[in-house]
Amino acid sequence: MLTQKRIKRLAKKHGTPLFILDHEEIRENYLRLRKHLPRVGLYFAIKANSDPQIIKTLYPLDSGYDVASLQEYQLVLDNVPRKNLRGHNLNDFIWDKIIVANTIKPAATLKQITNFNTLMTYDNYDELEKIVKHCPDAGLICRLKVQNVGSMVELSSKFGVEPGDAPELIEKAFKLGLSVEGISFHVGSQCCNIENYFNALEASAEVFKQVKSRGHKLRLLNIGGGFPVPYDDTVPEFEVFAVKLRKEIDRLFPKSIEIVAEPGRFLVAPAATLVVSVVGKSLRDGKMVYYVDDGVYGTLSGVVFDHCPYHFNAFKRGDAKISAVVGPTCDAFDTVSTAEMLPDLDIDDMLYVKNIGAYSIASATNFNGFPKAKIVHVNK
Repeated sequence: MLTQKRIKRLAKKHGTPLFILDHEEIRENYLRLRKHLPRVGLYFAIKANSDPQIIKTLYPLDSGYDVASLQEYQLVLDNVPRKNLRGHNLNDFIWDKIIVANTIKPAATLKQITNFNTLMTYDNYDELEKIVKHCPDAGLICRLKVQNVGSMVELSSKFGVEPGDAPELIEKAFKLGLSVEGISFHVGSQCCNIENYFNALEASAEVFKQVKSRGHKLRLLNIGGGFPVPYDDTVPEFEVFAVKLRKEIDRLFPKSIEIVAEPGRFLVAPAATLVVSVVGKSLRDGKMVYYVDDGVYGTLSGVVFDHCPYHFNAFKRGDAKISAVVGPTCDAFDTVSTAEMLPDLDIDDMLYVKNIGAYSIASATNFNGFPKAKIVHVNK
Protein backbone atom coordinates (compact mmCIF):
# COMPACT_ATOMS: atom_id res chain seq x y z
CA MET A 1 0.00 0.00 0.00
CA LEU A 2 1.28 3.46 -0.90
CA THR A 3 2.17 5.60 2.09
CA GLN A 4 1.23 9.26 2.26
CA LYS A 5 4.92 10.11 2.26
CA ARG A 6 5.56 8.23 -0.98
CA ILE A 7 2.47 9.67 -2.65
CA LYS A 8 3.67 13.19 -1.86
CA ARG A 9 7.20 12.42 -3.04
CA LEU A 10 5.93 11.07 -6.37
CA ALA A 11 3.71 14.11 -6.88
CA LYS A 12 6.60 16.49 -6.24
CA LYS A 13 8.72 14.57 -8.73
CA HIS A 14 6.16 14.22 -11.54
CA GLY A 15 3.82 17.14 -10.94
CA THR A 16 0.03 17.11 -10.80
CA PRO A 17 -2.50 15.94 -11.68
CA LEU A 18 -0.87 12.58 -11.10
CA PHE A 19 -2.48 9.15 -11.32
CA ILE A 20 -0.41 6.59 -9.38
CA LEU A 21 -1.17 2.97 -10.21
CA ASP A 22 0.15 0.35 -7.80
CA HIS A 23 0.50 -3.01 -9.54
CA GLU A 24 1.25 -4.89 -6.36
CA GLU A 25 -2.20 -3.90 -5.17
CA ILE A 26 -3.69 -5.25 -8.41
CA ARG A 27 -1.94 -8.57 -7.88
CA GLU A 28 -3.09 -8.73 -4.26
CA ASN A 29 -6.70 -8.02 -5.24
CA TYR A 30 -6.61 -10.73 -7.89
CA LEU A 31 -5.15 -13.29 -5.49
CA ARG A 32 -7.68 -12.27 -2.85
CA LEU A 33 -10.49 -13.11 -5.25
CA ARG A 34 -8.89 -16.44 -6.12
CA LYS A 35 -8.48 -17.27 -2.44
CA HIS A 36 -12.05 -16.54 -1.40
CA LEU A 37 -13.74 -17.69 -4.62
CA PRO A 38 -11.44 -20.58 -5.57
CA ARG A 39 -13.92 -22.16 -7.95
CA VAL A 40 -14.34 -19.00 -10.01
CA GLY A 41 -12.16 -18.31 -13.05
CA LEU A 42 -11.42 -14.60 -13.45
CA TYR A 43 -11.67 -12.42 -16.57
CA PHE A 44 -10.57 -8.83 -15.96
CA ALA A 45 -13.11 -6.33 -17.32
CA ILE A 46 -10.94 -4.10 -19.51
CA LYS A 47 -13.53 -1.29 -19.45
CA ALA A 48 -12.71 -0.50 -15.81
CA ASN A 49 -9.18 0.59 -16.72
CA SER A 50 -7.69 -0.14 -20.12
CA ASP A 51 -4.08 0.75 -19.34
CA PRO A 52 -2.00 -1.87 -21.19
CA GLN A 53 0.30 -2.44 -18.23
CA ILE A 54 -2.61 -3.90 -16.24
CA ILE A 55 -3.07 -6.56 -18.92
CA LYS A 56 0.63 -7.40 -18.64
CA THR A 57 0.49 -7.51 -14.83
CA LEU A 58 -2.47 -9.90 -14.75
CA TYR A 59 -1.24 -12.27 -17.47
CA PRO A 60 1.29 -14.20 -15.29
CA LEU A 61 -1.51 -14.78 -12.76
CA ASP A 62 -3.46 -16.74 -15.39
CA SER A 63 -6.12 -14.06 -15.74
CA GLY A 64 -8.59 -13.97 -18.58
CA TYR A 65 -9.97 -10.77 -20.12
CA ASP A 66 -13.50 -9.45 -20.59
CA VAL A 67 -13.65 -7.17 -23.63
CA ALA A 68 -16.49 -5.17 -25.14
CA SER A 69 -15.12 -4.07 -28.51
CA LEU A 70 -12.72 -5.02 -31.27
CA GLN A 71 -10.34 -2.38 -29.91
CA GLU A 72 -10.26 -3.96 -26.44
CA TYR A 73 -9.95 -7.41 -28.03
CA GLN A 74 -6.88 -6.25 -29.95
CA LEU A 75 -5.49 -4.45 -26.90
CA VAL A 76 -5.30 -7.78 -25.09
CA LEU A 77 -3.62 -9.50 -28.02
CA ASP A 78 -1.10 -6.67 -28.29
CA ASN A 79 -0.07 -6.93 -24.63
CA VAL A 80 0.35 -10.63 -23.91
CA PRO A 81 3.55 -12.55 -24.73
CA ARG A 82 3.87 -13.05 -28.48
CA LYS A 83 4.91 -16.68 -28.01
CA ASN A 84 1.30 -17.47 -27.09
CA LEU A 85 -0.09 -15.87 -30.23
CA ARG A 86 1.50 -18.02 -32.91
CA GLY A 87 -0.29 -20.65 -34.95
CA HIS A 88 -2.83 -22.80 -33.11
CA ASN A 89 -1.82 -21.19 -29.81
CA LEU A 90 -3.68 -18.03 -30.80
CA ASN A 91 -6.96 -19.93 -31.05
CA ASP A 92 -6.28 -21.65 -27.74
CA PHE A 93 -5.51 -18.37 -26.01
CA ILE A 94 -8.60 -16.58 -27.35
CA TRP A 95 -10.92 -19.47 -26.49
CA ASP A 96 -9.51 -19.82 -22.98
CA LYS A 97 -8.73 -16.20 -22.04
CA ILE A 98 -11.10 -13.79 -23.82
CA ILE A 99 -14.83 -13.23 -23.44
CA VAL A 100 -16.58 -10.63 -25.59
CA ALA A 101 -19.09 -9.63 -22.95
CA ASN A 102 -20.98 -7.00 -24.94
CA THR A 103 -24.31 -8.50 -26.01
CA ILE A 104 -24.44 -6.23 -29.06
CA LYS A 105 -21.56 -6.40 -31.51
CA PRO A 106 -21.20 -4.63 -34.88
CA ALA A 107 -21.17 -6.95 -37.87
CA ALA A 108 -17.72 -5.61 -38.76
CA THR A 109 -16.40 -6.77 -35.37
CA LEU A 110 -17.89 -10.24 -35.78
CA LYS A 111 -16.25 -10.57 -39.20
CA GLN A 112 -12.87 -9.66 -37.70
CA ILE A 113 -13.01 -12.25 -34.91
CA THR A 114 -14.45 -15.18 -36.82
CA ASN A 115 -12.41 -18.40 -37.06
CA PHE A 116 -11.03 -17.94 -33.52
CA ASN A 117 -13.78 -19.72 -31.53
CA THR A 118 -14.34 -16.63 -29.41
CA LEU A 119 -16.66 -16.79 -26.42
CA MET A 120 -19.30 -14.05 -26.61
CA THR A 121 -22.58 -13.05 -25.01
CA TYR A 122 -25.95 -12.41 -26.63
CA ASP A 123 -29.46 -11.64 -25.39
CA ASN A 124 -31.75 -11.37 -28.44
CA TYR A 125 -32.76 -13.05 -31.70
CA ASP A 126 -31.36 -10.38 -34.00
CA GLU A 127 -27.92 -10.78 -32.50
CA LEU A 128 -28.08 -14.51 -33.22
CA GLU A 129 -28.83 -13.77 -36.86
CA LYS A 130 -25.73 -11.57 -37.05
CA ILE A 131 -23.56 -14.15 -35.32
CA VAL A 132 -24.64 -17.07 -37.51
CA LYS A 133 -23.91 -14.97 -40.61
CA HIS A 134 -20.59 -13.39 -39.59
CA CYS A 135 -19.06 -15.47 -36.75
CA PRO A 136 -20.68 -18.93 -36.68
CA ASP A 137 -17.74 -20.56 -34.87
CA ALA A 138 -18.32 -18.48 -31.71
CA GLY A 139 -19.07 -20.04 -28.35
CA LEU A 140 -22.21 -18.36 -27.07
CA ILE A 141 -23.23 -17.26 -23.59
CA CYS A 142 -26.83 -16.20 -23.12
CA ARG A 143 -27.07 -13.21 -20.77
CA LEU A 144 -29.98 -13.04 -18.34
CA LYS A 145 -31.69 -9.92 -17.04
CA VAL A 146 -31.41 -9.94 -13.24
CA GLN A 147 -32.08 -7.62 -10.32
CA ASN A 148 -29.61 -4.76 -9.77
CA VAL A 149 -31.25 -3.44 -6.60
CA GLY A 150 -28.90 -1.20 -4.62
CA SER A 151 -25.96 -1.44 -7.01
CA MET A 152 -24.08 1.80 -7.68
CA VAL A 153 -24.38 1.31 -11.45
CA GLU A 154 -27.31 -0.72 -12.76
CA LEU A 155 -27.05 -2.64 -16.04
CA SER A 156 -30.29 -4.60 -16.32
CA SER A 157 -32.18 -1.84 -18.16
CA LYS A 158 -29.89 -2.26 -21.16
CA PHE A 159 -28.77 -5.90 -21.14
CA GLY A 160 -30.16 -9.38 -20.63
CA VAL A 161 -33.12 -11.51 -21.64
CA GLU A 162 -35.85 -12.30 -19.14
CA PRO A 163 -34.97 -15.64 -17.50
CA GLY A 164 -38.34 -17.09 -18.52
CA ASP A 165 -37.55 -16.37 -22.18
CA ALA A 166 -33.95 -17.59 -22.05
CA PRO A 167 -34.57 -21.32 -22.75
CA GLU A 168 -36.33 -20.47 -26.01
CA LEU A 169 -33.56 -18.05 -27.01
CA ILE A 170 -30.97 -20.73 -26.30
CA GLU A 171 -33.02 -23.27 -28.26
CA LYS A 172 -33.06 -20.83 -31.20
CA ALA A 173 -29.26 -20.67 -31.18
CA PHE A 174 -28.94 -24.45 -31.25
CA LYS A 175 -31.43 -24.66 -34.13
CA LEU A 176 -29.28 -22.21 -36.08
CA GLY A 177 -26.34 -24.57 -35.66
CA LEU A 178 -24.56 -22.39 -33.12
CA SER A 179 -22.83 -23.61 -29.97
CA VAL A 180 -24.22 -22.31 -26.67
CA GLU A 181 -21.71 -22.84 -23.86
CA GLY A 182 -23.65 -21.35 -20.96
CA ILE A 183 -25.36 -18.35 -19.46
CA SER A 184 -24.30 -15.15 -17.72
CA PHE A 185 -25.67 -12.34 -15.60
CA HIS A 186 -24.48 -9.12 -13.98
CA VAL A 187 -25.93 -7.85 -10.71
CA GLY A 188 -24.73 -4.27 -11.27
CA SER A 189 -21.44 -2.57 -10.54
CA GLN A 190 -20.46 -2.09 -6.88
CA CYS A 191 -23.14 -4.46 -5.64
CA CYS A 192 -23.47 -4.40 -1.85
CA ASN A 193 -26.71 -6.40 -1.88
CA ILE A 194 -25.92 -10.12 -1.73
CA GLU A 195 -29.56 -10.90 -2.52
CA ASN A 196 -28.93 -9.77 -6.10
CA TYR A 197 -26.48 -12.65 -6.48
CA PHE A 198 -28.78 -15.13 -4.75
CA ASN A 199 -31.72 -14.26 -7.00
CA ALA A 200 -29.55 -14.36 -10.11
CA LEU A 201 -28.06 -17.73 -9.18
CA GLU A 202 -31.54 -19.19 -8.56
CA ALA A 203 -32.75 -17.90 -11.92
CA SER A 204 -29.64 -19.28 -13.65
CA ALA A 205 -30.08 -22.72 -12.08
CA GLU A 206 -33.67 -22.81 -13.33
CA VAL A 207 -32.54 -21.92 -16.87
CA PHE A 208 -29.94 -24.71 -16.76
CA LYS A 209 -32.72 -27.08 -15.73
CA GLN A 210 -35.08 -25.96 -18.47
CA VAL A 211 -32.41 -26.17 -21.17
CA LYS A 212 -31.48 -29.67 -20.03
CA SER A 213 -35.12 -30.73 -20.30
CA ARG A 214 -34.97 -29.69 -23.96
CA GLY A 215 -32.07 -32.04 -24.59
CA HIS A 216 -29.19 -29.57 -24.41
CA LYS A 217 -26.28 -29.36 -22.01
CA LEU A 218 -24.65 -26.15 -20.80
CA ARG A 219 -21.20 -26.18 -19.23
CA LEU A 220 -20.54 -22.59 -18.11
CA LEU A 221 -21.97 -19.98 -15.74
CA ASN A 222 -20.59 -16.44 -15.85
CA ILE A 223 -21.56 -14.52 -12.69
CA GLY A 224 -20.32 -11.17 -14.03
CA GLY A 225 -18.71 -8.68 -11.69
CA GLY A 226 -20.02 -6.23 -9.13
CA PHE A 227 -17.86 -7.33 -6.19
CA PRO A 228 -17.85 -4.39 -3.75
CA VAL A 229 -14.90 -2.10 -3.14
CA PRO A 230 -14.51 -0.47 0.32
CA TYR A 231 -15.11 3.14 -0.69
CA ASP A 232 -16.50 3.75 2.81
CA ASP A 233 -17.53 1.94 5.99
CA THR A 234 -20.99 1.05 4.66
CA VAL A 235 -19.58 -1.47 2.18
CA PRO A 236 -19.82 -5.10 3.38
CA GLU A 237 -16.60 -6.96 4.10
CA PHE A 238 -15.69 -8.93 1.00
CA GLU A 239 -14.56 -12.05 2.87
CA VAL A 240 -18.00 -12.41 4.48
CA PHE A 241 -19.67 -11.59 1.17
CA ALA A 242 -17.59 -14.25 -0.60
CA VAL A 243 -18.43 -17.02 1.90
CA LYS A 244 -22.15 -16.57 1.25
CA LEU A 245 -21.65 -16.39 -2.50
CA ARG A 246 -19.42 -19.46 -2.54
CA LYS A 247 -21.92 -21.55 -0.58
CA GLU A 248 -24.79 -20.58 -2.86
CA ILE A 249 -22.83 -21.42 -6.01
CA ASP A 250 -21.91 -24.84 -4.63
CA ARG A 251 -25.50 -25.49 -3.54
CA LEU A 252 -26.98 -24.80 -6.95
CA PHE A 253 -24.30 -25.90 -9.41
CA PRO A 254 -22.41 -29.20 -9.54
CA LYS A 255 -18.65 -29.18 -9.93
CA SER A 256 -19.06 -30.14 -13.57
CA ILE A 257 -20.27 -26.61 -14.30
CA GLU A 258 -17.45 -24.14 -14.90
CA ILE A 259 -17.93 -20.87 -13.01
CA VAL A 260 -16.29 -17.63 -14.19
CA ALA A 261 -16.56 -13.95 -13.31
CA GLU A 262 -15.65 -10.60 -14.85
CA PRO A 263 -14.27 -8.39 -12.06
CA GLY A 264 -13.11 -4.92 -13.01
CA ARG A 265 -13.63 -2.41 -10.22
CA PHE A 266 -12.57 -4.87 -7.50
CA LEU A 267 -9.16 -5.41 -9.10
CA VAL A 268 -8.18 -1.87 -10.02
CA ALA A 269 -10.17 0.65 -7.96
CA PRO A 270 -8.11 0.30 -4.73
CA ALA A 271 -4.88 0.23 -6.74
CA ALA A 272 -4.79 3.89 -7.77
CA THR A 273 -4.36 7.26 -6.10
CA LEU A 274 -4.93 10.64 -7.74
CA VAL A 275 -2.95 13.68 -6.57
CA VAL A 276 -4.15 17.18 -7.46
CA SER A 277 -2.97 20.69 -6.66
CA VAL A 278 -5.00 23.66 -5.52
CA VAL A 279 -4.83 26.21 -8.34
CA GLY A 280 -7.33 28.65 -6.89
CA LYS A 281 -9.58 29.34 -3.91
CA SER A 282 -12.60 31.51 -3.31
CA LEU A 283 -15.12 32.09 -0.53
CA ARG A 284 -18.54 31.63 -2.12
CA ASP A 285 -21.82 31.81 -0.20
CA GLY A 286 -19.98 31.36 3.07
CA LYS A 287 -18.11 28.23 1.96
CA MET A 288 -14.50 27.92 0.83
CA VAL A 289 -14.24 26.59 -2.70
CA TYR A 290 -10.98 25.02 -3.84
CA TYR A 291 -10.21 24.85 -7.55
CA VAL A 292 -7.96 21.90 -8.39
CA ASP A 293 -6.17 20.86 -11.57
CA ASP A 294 -8.34 17.80 -12.31
CA GLY A 295 -12.10 17.38 -12.34
CA VAL A 296 -15.16 15.60 -13.68
CA TYR A 297 -14.00 16.06 -17.28
CA GLY A 298 -10.74 14.35 -16.35
CA THR A 299 -9.78 11.60 -13.92
CA LEU A 300 -12.73 12.41 -11.65
CA SER A 301 -15.16 11.60 -14.47
CA GLY A 302 -16.38 8.73 -12.30
CA VAL A 303 -18.40 11.29 -10.33
CA VAL A 304 -20.63 11.55 -13.41
CA PHE A 305 -20.37 8.24 -15.25
CA ASP A 306 -19.77 5.92 -12.32
CA HIS A 307 -21.93 7.69 -9.72
CA CYS A 308 -18.96 7.47 -7.36
CA PRO A 309 -18.54 10.04 -4.56
CA TYR A 310 -14.79 10.52 -4.28
CA HIS A 311 -13.31 12.08 -1.15
CA PHE A 312 -10.25 14.28 -0.85
CA ASN A 313 -7.46 13.88 1.68
CA ALA A 314 -5.10 16.69 2.65
CA PHE A 315 -1.40 16.39 3.37
CA LYS A 316 -1.68 19.50 5.54
CA ARG A 317 -3.05 19.27 9.07
CA GLY A 318 -5.40 21.70 10.75
CA ASP A 319 -9.00 22.29 11.79
CA ALA A 320 -11.25 20.87 9.10
CA LYS A 321 -14.15 22.84 7.68
CA ILE A 322 -16.81 21.93 5.14
CA SER A 323 -15.46 22.96 1.75
CA ALA A 324 -16.20 22.45 -1.92
CA VAL A 325 -13.77 21.08 -4.49
CA VAL A 326 -14.23 21.93 -8.15
CA GLY A 327 -12.32 21.17 -11.34
CA PRO A 328 -10.33 23.59 -13.53
CA THR A 329 -12.67 23.95 -16.51
CA CYS A 330 -14.98 26.84 -17.37
CA ASP A 331 -18.09 24.82 -16.58
CA ALA A 332 -19.97 24.92 -13.27
CA PHE A 333 -20.89 21.29 -13.92
CA ASP A 334 -17.24 20.56 -13.15
CA THR A 335 -17.96 20.27 -9.42
CA VAL A 336 -16.45 17.25 -7.73
CA SER A 337 -17.79 17.69 -4.19
CA THR A 338 -19.66 20.31 -2.19
CA ALA A 339 -19.05 18.75 1.22
CA GLU A 340 -15.41 17.92 1.90
CA MET A 341 -13.93 18.29 5.39
CA LEU A 342 -10.62 20.05 4.71
CA PRO A 343 -8.18 22.28 6.58
CA ASP A 344 -7.41 25.77 5.34
CA LEU A 345 -5.47 25.26 2.12
CA ASP A 346 -3.17 27.56 0.17
CA ILE A 347 -2.50 27.79 -3.55
CA ASP A 348 -0.21 24.90 -4.65
CA ASP A 349 -1.16 22.72 -1.66
CA MET A 350 -1.92 19.18 -2.73
CA LEU A 351 -4.82 16.80 -2.09
CA TYR A 352 -5.13 13.13 -2.89
CA VAL A 353 -7.98 10.74 -3.69
CA LYS A 354 -7.78 7.00 -3.03
CA ASN A 355 -9.69 4.09 -4.62
CA ILE A 356 -9.80 5.83 -8.00
CA GLY A 357 -8.41 3.10 -10.26
CA ALA A 358 -11.72 2.14 -11.89
CA TYR A 359 -13.85 4.11 -14.34
CA SER A 360 -11.69 7.21 -13.98
CA ILE A 361 -8.93 7.57 -16.57
CA ALA A 362 -11.04 5.28 -18.77
CA SER A 363 -13.49 8.12 -19.41
CA ALA A 364 -11.22 11.14 -18.97
CA THR A 365 -11.18 13.86 -21.65
CA ASN A 366 -9.15 16.94 -22.61
CA PHE A 367 -12.14 19.28 -22.38
CA ASN A 368 -11.19 22.96 -22.36
CA GLY A 369 -7.67 21.91 -23.32
CA PHE A 370 -6.69 20.71 -19.87
CA PRO A 371 -4.31 17.73 -20.08
CA LYS A 372 -5.17 14.37 -18.59
CA ALA A 373 -3.37 13.26 -15.47
CA LYS A 374 0.08 11.80 -15.90
CA ILE A 375 0.11 8.07 -15.15
CA VAL A 376 2.92 6.67 -13.02
CA HIS A 377 3.21 2.92 -12.49
CA VAL A 378 4.74 1.57 -9.29
CA ASN A 379 5.60 -1.99 -8.24
CA LYS A 380 5.32 -3.37 -11.75
